Amino acid sequence: MAIHRLYGELAASLVRAITDCWAPSAVPARAGAKLDDMCQTAFECARSTLARLGLATDEYKLAIDADRVAQFVMDRSRAGQITLPPIDDVLTAWILLCGSQLGLASLRRLPFTPHDDIRPVMDALAALGYAKPLGNAFIWMDKIGPAMQMSGYWDENNLSREELEQRDVDLDMRNALASIPEDVKHAALTDNRTAVVKALAARWVDGAWLPDSVDGDPWWRWAALAPEAKRLMELVQGADGPLTRDVN
Repeated sequence: MAIHRLYGELAASLVRAITDCWAPSAVPARAGAKLDDMCQTAFECARSTLARLGLATDEYKLAIDADRVAQFVMDRSRAGQITLPPIDDVLTAWILLCGSQLGLASLRRLPFTPHDDIRPVMDALAALGYAKPLGNAFIWMDKIGPAMQMSGYWDENNLSREELEQRDVDLDMRNALASIPEDVKHAALTDNRTAVVKALAARWVDGAWLPDSVDGDPWWRWAALAPEAKRLMELVQGADGPLTRDVN
């Protein structure tokens, strides 16, 4: 059954990721290899999941050779002699490590081209309706929703939190563009991102531009406003292409 294959491919992918064997010329890790002991949540979740799959020792070392993992887990799943963790738990570990931490797959709802190393996983996911192939790319389906929600990247309506945040930034900056002061517009046209960030931090308040800063120089907001500054500059330069040449 396809679910057995999915368990196997996810396990093999996690092992490759956590033993740092992604390089094309890398030799598969052997039994006894130490699993990455980084403290990030993604690595901790992966180690715990591999232990639940019977692939890690109590000392978090690889229990079998990496090139045997997929078949080993498929056989265990097919035999049904032990209780494997729910597939959504394994998917969540994979999303956190291979999607979020390593960037091998997109966590958004838009089509994406996955890294070649995870294509076996994507093919197995597509076979069960978690993803839909689109030529060389894939797009996530609602079936992956529970795991995406558990990992924190989708909301309860199966919408990508990242895309929702980007939409909010876009709408806010379109409002800012409608009444943008000339000095801020000039800064955006000349790619002076620092000036745009400072202007947004000090003068774009509650959906309106103020003539002067309301609280001096709120430096602590600069880093948080980087996405807004980037989007506002894109909008200004896109809306006023001819003026861009005039400024240079």
